[in-house]
Amino acid sequence: MARTMAALTITIFVGFLGAAAVRADDNSLVVKETVTFSDGSVGKVYDHCGDTDLCASIDYSNGDKLSIYSEGAAYCQPYFLDFVRTSGTNTVFSYSRGINHDPMKGSHCGRTQTTQMVMDRGFVHLTVFENSDGTLRLVFSKTAQGAKEAEPSAGPSTEPSPEPSSSP
Repeated sequence: MARTMAALTITIFVGFLGAAAVRADDNSLVVKETVTFSDGSVGKVYDHCGDTDLCASIDYSNGDKLSIYSEGAAYCQPYFLDFVRTSGTNTVFSYSRGINHDPMKGSHCGRTQTTQMVMDRGFVHLTVFENSDGTLRLVFSKTAQGAKEAEPSAGPSTEPSPEPSSSP
């Protein structure tokens, strides 16, 4: 019996990984929004992210890809997002990040809190919300600094440059 359960667990786990790899390249997903990062990478957010769904992705100029999946949430527990960076068919890194969640109060479950993550060296925020249907909504937004950096330059400054001070 234990050997059968172990085989079933491995099969389900491998099946999940295979489904995730297929979903990451699925062109039928509806892109809700895109954002361009300071290095030219393009982030995409997909609508209504449920358990094991691809929630967002970032395509880097070198061909690497960061995929962000929802791990879902157990009863009264926080949601987790899985971040997986790949280069071709190789996984570069992978980690999970819990979404902020209120603690239980007595017999009442806590609620998911809006969570914000800073990306792109402070130029972009990734904000995670819980929709009323239990799915997640992710939003990339440029910070004031990121928006300023993205503005086209007006050319060289016409202000005189300060003269270097001479010391005696």
